[in-house]
Amino acid sequence: MENEKMTVKAFMNHVLVGHAVGIVAGLVPSALLGELSKALMGQIPIFGVINQLVSIYMLAVPLLIGAAVGYQFKMKPIPMACVAASAWIGSGALVFTPNGITINGIGDLVNTLVTVSLTSALVLLVGGRLKSFEPLIMPVLVCTVGGGVGVAMFPYVHKVTVGLGQMINSFSILQPIPMGILIAVCFSVIMISPVSTVAIATAIGMSGIASGAGNLGCVAAAVGMFVGGLRVNKIGLSLSIVLGTPKIMIAAMVRQPKILIPIMLNAALLGTVGALFQIKGTPISAGFGFSGMVGPINAIHFMAGGVTAVNLLTIVLVFIGIPFAGGFFFEWICRRVFHLYNAEDYSTEMAEFKKEKKEPQPKLVLEKA
Repeated sequence: MENEKMTVKAFMNHVLVGHAVGIVAGLVPSALLGELSKALMGQIPIFGVINQLVSIYMLAVPLLIGAAVGYQFKMKPIPMACVAASAWIGSGALVFTPNGITINGIGDLVNTLVTVSLTSALVLLVGGRLKSFEPLIMPVLVCTVGGGVGVAMFPYVHKVTVGLGQMINSFSILQPIPMGILIAVCFSVIMISPVSTVAIATAIGMSGIASGAGNLGCVAAAVGMFVGGLRVNKIGLSLSIVLGTPKIMIAAMVRQPKILIPIMLNAALLGTVGALFQIKGTPISAGFGFSGMVGPINAIHFMAGGVTAVNLLTIVLVFIGIPFAGGFFFEWICRRVFHLYNAEDYSTEMAEFKKEKKEPQPKLVLEKA
């Protein structure tokens, strides 16, 4: 690790950026190819293999988060690998059963964040003191202390996630429009936080119009961060937000929570529209938004008549037309009329990767014998 003045703000920024990078790296392949491969695997066998590959890759999210956080702190290979391993241990993705160890999805991303924060702090505190004993002591120390604390905290942190889901589930007793507004607004904020919208939706069995509202809230988050970041982030990064996951913007949201205001307003609009058009979904589709087109595909299956021209136009209107129109309008009115924030507030620290000086890459040179 390079010498760096480590303040609490700098520490949390490194952790949040690494957390976002790991999530994006793990979820984007499934988001782009998951539903497509599922639809085509029956006709073209290779897509069955692709579906397996992206699913396995998605399960590595905790490991990728740990590695990305380690990179943010410029850790050496062994500490970086230790942080990645502790993130996987503390994620709760691994479950011990009488029949052996099973993998429970990607675990709880909040506890992964807690574990990786504690482990990174541990590495920063003791790493420089181990010297040549680092390969011997660091893995044992991080596994037992960092990973152990993560495992011990998992039940309590997971209760917070479940409790949040139960609070959102209480909105389902309301009339469709108020319910749609509240659920969509909540999911629009959660979608950008370390909390998993999919985990909440599946934990409470969210379905029907409530699921549709949650999905549209995720759409509002993706569109809002895409629209707001167009002026300051490169197009590739912006597309990763809208097609992959807006969790890329976790650090930006923490720095400037005000950028959530236009997103929440758009989510309220979409929650209303979803209730009026009877947009429905399943517990799985509720937390996806645009990702993999899971939301739109499930919504059209619940519509009377299934895949018809009218229903397709409705899906395009509800999932693309209104979200983008509302996204541009609410972002403009909050920034230009009410002056709540500047365009630069949407800048993500992931942009630092494009600003770093490009070092010459090592080349393989084959010498003649």
